[in-house]
Amino acid sequence: MTTPGRGLGVVIVHYGDPTTTLWTVRSVLDDPSAVDRRVAVVDNRANLDPADLPDGVMLVPCPANPGYGGGCNRGVLHLEREGGALGWVCCNHDLELEHGFLDAAASALSDGAGAAGGPIRSGADPSHLWYAGGTVNWLLGVVHQSQSEADAARRHRVGFIPGTAMAISAAAWDAVGGFDERFFLYNEDLDLCLRLRRAGWELVFEPGMACSHFLGAATGSSIESALYLEQLSRTRLRPFRPLAYRLYLALIHSGWVAARAARIAVTGPDRGRRVAALVRGHLAAVSAIARSPRSVPGVESAP
Repeated sequence: MTTPGRGLGVVIVHYGDPTTTLWTVRSVLDDPSAVDRRVAVVDNRANLDPADLPDGVMLVPCPANPGYGGGCNRGVLHLEREGGALGWVCCNHDLELEHGFLDAAASALSDGAGAAGGPIRSGADPSHLWYAGGTVNWLLGVVHQSQSEADAARRHRVGFIPGTAMAISAAAWDAVGGFDERFFLYNEDLDLCLRLRRAGWELVFEPGMACSHFLGAATGSSIESALYLEQLSRTRLRPFRPLAYRLYLALIHSGWVAARAARIAVTGPDRGRRVAALVRGHLAAVSAIARSPRSVPGVESAP
């Protein structure tokens, strides 16, 4: 269990171009926030040279690549060995934190939030606001992300925070056990948010936690790559409970997969491989439908 501390531990999960990751590391170090920080980079690609990291930044080799959530877990474990923290900030490798991000994260966690996130803008087009708070649409089993500038300017409770740049209190992390490593890529953040909510933790949108994100830099989400489509559909059902609700969602998502496959089949490159990946992921999700979310001790079953 984590010993309480005052500063933040920052975990950056690397996969892809080392240059992008080093740029993200620099934005964390250059944040003029007064809060103490310890930074660990988890190398899921095994192509980072420790000599390229700034002094004081820890490298966590992870050549087996357990995915994003698994990488975050290993980074937090590594930082825990160096001492306690108020909380952990888990980051993609293709971000630029705005000045004051870490102070704002520490403020939200100090005020009792179990997890916090802030405005996320497109790195390619800063006028595009990608996230200003999120909710779960229980009818369809999907996440809705606000893109309202008004929402981006106020602290408020939310139902979902993307794993892109998420701060989690040490106490909340310990209570739910971090990310579920059965999720390799995508939906691990939704699963974590729902487990935090079931355990009674509040999720908060904090305007000062602003960053820019170069969407899809490693996974090809911006072009709907085969990797993105398969991994997105593979675990779409697993964050939810009970089983009867997952069965209902399986019907809903089957229609979604059919419609998306039909669209892909008539547009864009590499159509056959992308459709096959989408269908393969959905079939894997349906075949694993009996696998429920990881439980939290003492918490009753809930959606």
